[in-house]
Amino acid sequence: MDKFDRTIIDLLVANSRRSIASIGDDIGLSRTAVNDRIQRLKESGIIQRYTIDVASDDLSKVTVYFQLTFRPFDAKLIAPYLQGINEITHAHTLCGDTDLIIYVEANSMTRISQIRELLSALPDLDKLQTFTALDTLI
Repeated sequence: MDKFDRTIIDLLVANSRRSIASIGDDIGLSRTAVNDRIQRLKESGIIQRYTIDVASDDLSKVTVYFQLTFRPFDAKLIAPYLQGINEITHAHTLCGDTDLIIYVEANSMTRISQIRELLSALPDLDKLQTFTALDTLI
């Protein structure tokens, strides 16, 4: 592997969709020469695959609803605890058997588990249920 091969690899790592012609323009080789080098790098196993990086957005989020019931329920007492958990995007008090419903978007199930642990330690908590969202319909 020479300096041209290393440069080709560096350029492909930075942008795997970059055209062969633009790589050739940058390093001073013809399109054919760059293509041949890429083929050799693939055949020798140096280039194993092309991939993409996905931004940490809705594609990689785990969404969960938590239903909480307290005995007694004091929203003003609970609110400061919830404000310290960045992944909570909505928290609503309810009438009926459930006192509070919380919507969480996290980057992993591990983080969801940590949040559940935090919620389970809330004062006066009587019942905690977890509902993982499977799909978004609307």
